[in-house]
Amino acid sequence: MVLRLFYLFIVRPWLTLIIGVRFINRKFFKKHKQFIIVANHNSHFDSLSILAALPGSRLKNTCTVASGDYFGKSSLSLKATQFFFNAILIKKKNKESDPSTIEILDQQLKKGKSLILFPEGSRGKPGVIQDFKSGVAVLLKNNPTIPFIPVYLDGFGRVLPKDKKVIIPLICKVRFGEPIFPSSNNIDVILEEIKNAILDLNDKDDRDRNKFDY
Repeated sequence: MVLRLFYLFIVRPWLTLIIGVRFINRKFFKKHKQFIIVANHNSHFDSLSILAALPGSRLKNTCTVASGDYFGKSSLSLKATQFFFNAILIKKKNKESDPSTIEILDQQLKKGKSLILFPEGSRGKPGVIQDFKSGVAVLLKNNPTIPFIPVYLDGFGRVLPKDKKVIIPLICKVRFGEPIFPSSNNIDVILEEIKNAILDLNDKDDRDRNKFDY
């Protein structure tokens, strides 16, 4: 309840009125209670903006997958990330006795949780899609009743680029696509479908909001 009110009355108004975030096609979340959101990744604003777009009924069960090596450096950072982002923190190197990243995320899906995943793995250059990691395709293959919802994040790489600390309020957009069930069990095919679905949301007639640097 607290998290829902936090995003509804603080985060969403701040993003839309102060930063300049625009949410497009949020209606698609009404169709499914569980999903895997997949998006391009350029900024720490990405997860925050996606969560702010979710209906309150979907927010509490949607988890952001984030780097434990980055956000778990201190107990304060760890607790804040888990509380405000519903974060599942993943480490690059696990002990041999620990479950793998795929196993951890698959367990969450089996519990009815939805996930926010960035297939590129890390923040890249604004406007440039990096190679996708196979994990999201494996999860979709193992959970065929769960669709993925593609998201194209436009302009966030210039609001708060990688390795920058100054936030620049500028118009940026979060475009959601139709929920999609993969047409194949082949990992490469699923990855290609995800990438194409994300890129198809890039409005070619709109100006490029990534051509800005400082």
